[in-house]
Amino acid sequence: MRTFLCLLALHAACDGPSEPVEPEATSGETPATEAAAAAGTREAPASRGAAPVATHPPDPADWETLVSTYVTDEGFRYEALKANEADRAALARYVDQVGAAEDTDWEKNEALAFYVNAYNALTVTAVLERWPIEGVMRVPGFFDSIEHQVAGETRTLNALENDVIRSERFAEPRIHFVVNCASKSCPPLGTHAYTAANIEGALATAAEDYVRATTEVSGRRVKVSRLFEWFANDFGGTEGVRTFVADRLEGEDAETVRNERTDIGFHDYDWAINAVAEEATTEGEADE
Repeated sequence: MRTFLCLLALHAACDGPSEPVEPEATSGETPATEAAAAAGTREAPASRGAAPVATHPPDPADWETLVSTYVTDEGFRYEALKANEADRAALARYVDQVGAAEDTDWEKNEALAFYVNAYNALTVTAVLERWPIEGVMRVPGFFDSIEHQVAGETRTLNALENDVIRSERFAEPRIHFVVNCASKSCPPLGTHAYTAANIEGALATAAEDYVRATTEVSGRRVKVSRLFEWFANDFGGTEGVRTFVADRLEGEDAETVRNERTDIGFHDYDWAINAVAEEATTEGEADE
């Protein structure tokens, strides 16, 4: 009998221990759900920081169509644009795109092209909203009070030019020859919208054309645009202006300007609206 009991005990030991009985959950949750809940209370691991999705400025196709249609050698055809409902809508659409854009560290040239296009389009818009006018300086606060939306920011034209376009981000003095202040003495509007691909060529051409068109050499006296007086620091001061102008002239004129003994003066600035002649006449009649 004792032998039989020993055999039974030996058999039980060979079968191994029985499975543990799972304790009853006191909270009504299973161990699995408790583990999940516990995991949910832990701090999430720090994000490794995914790179932001690359974006680009809005396509300036509408602005391209407008400047190619309304910019002439004589000036801008404000009256014609004012009368064209479809083109006014295209301008408004582009201005809306300018306001809604997000500057996510755009590449330098595409950003500069965007902000110059924005400045010019907003200037035209501000003129049209007050048309007819004799000149922008007769509109109170035209540059420093009237606000516009640009890439999610509220800015005046002065703020857009001085805080953005002239900033160290671009450090580009030639911008003065592609931004247009809607006045006779301003560098003319281009007939194409600016893009990352064409902005460098446009800057070079506009600077050379404006310097040659506005520089007057007479003996040892030279007169240049007053832009070079107002923004001399952008060109490296007085001597920087001298070099900048001389580099864009040819022959004796270039040597005369480069000579330090040559006096450099400045033309008066004509703030009359840069409208084509027939529209300027219409405006004058409207004011009588």
